[in-house]
Amino acid sequence: MSNNIEKEQPPKGRVEHRRFESSRIYPATKRDYWIYIPSQYQETCPACLMVFQDGQAYVNDDGPVKAARVFDELIHNEEMPVTIGIFVSPGLINQISTRSEEYVATGDVYARFLLEEIIPEVSKDYLLVNNRAGRAICGMSDGGLCAFAVAWQRTDFFSKVICHIASFARHIEGADFPHLVRQTRNSPKPLRVFLADGKNDLNLNEGNWTLGNLNMASALQFSKYDYRLELGPGGHDLAHGGELFPETLRWLWRDYPSVKTTLPAYEEILGEWEMTTNFYGTHSKTSLFISKKNDALLGTIQDEREGEIAIGDITYQGRSLQYSHTPFSFQAKWGKSATRTMLALLRYEKGTLKGTLRGICETDTSYDYTFSGVRIP
Repeated sequence: MSNNIEKEQPPKGRVEHRRFESSRIYPATKRDYWIYIPSQYQETCPACLMVFQDGQAYVNDDGPVKAARVFDELIHNEEMPVTIGIFVSPGLINQISTRSEEYVATGDVYARFLLEEIIPEVSKDYLLVNNRAGRAICGMSDGGLCAFAVAWQRTDFFSKVICHIASFARHIEGADFPHLVRQTRNSPKPLRVFLADGKNDLNLNEGNWTLGNLNMASALQFSKYDYRLELGPGGHDLAHGGELFPETLRWLWRDYPSVKTTLPAYEEILGEWEMTTNFYGTHSKTSLFISKKNDALLGTIQDEREGEIAIGDITYQGRSLQYSHTPFSFQAKWGKSATRTMLALLRYEKGTLKGTLRGICETDTSYDYTFSGVRIP
């Protein structure tokens, strides 16, 4: 069975097919949408919400994602909360799609369409949570770009976003999202972002879709967002995103109150690592030691010339490792002014650590340097 779903079948939710033909925001459009209702839903208990663009591609049981089957399994196993899914197709006017007008457009028109029309329609029949932590949005290609735009514009409503093969190479009336993300370095928006793309995604006159996703991931890293990028070998399709979908949802909902809690896999990072910082082409090597006492992580970083420094504020969650330390003397001169603190932001990937090391200094300008590690046996 695809999607890494166990063979034993959990209780099945049901999927309702509906039509929406009375939009005030997109007049004259007609569209299909589907509602997934888990078997665990109770009329008196508010359910979490996920909204999908290009909804039929996600809800189709013969498609690569099979969202309803994945929801069945993960809700049953308490790996995601009881969640209602809304799967929305683009509109049609006289059988002509309005997808581009909806998904690649300026302003918050599509966000208003969801929040003022579609979600209220569903809320007439189903009780939904009234908190942003319980709401997520998802989409593919231009729908992935649209999902990010809605989440970005309405962080008061959505807290989580999944972007599959998203068209970040496009510009929405000059709104370059990676650039906008970078401007929030000192005050990141409260968003958790999952990106999935293929190394062979589209390359056309508007840009390279793979590079667009890499650029977005770099911006999210730069501004210290809770994000994850999974880059596979595929192209512009949902095969990779579908294969990852169960793990995507586990990661996305990992700390929601009703979800079964599991301790981080600390064994992934414990031990000694050889770390390499790329300072404008000059490679600087240090040794990182991480240990655990009770449930607390402890660590030191060592330079063969300057000795050992303790690291603090160590966290490891969602395969993201973060820590800080006072700079070695050679690091203190890396910025435009004296560096006070070094901050490491790393992600565990198949036995390696990859990320950035930044110097926090007095000036507004601070730099990120490529930082990576390999385990020392």
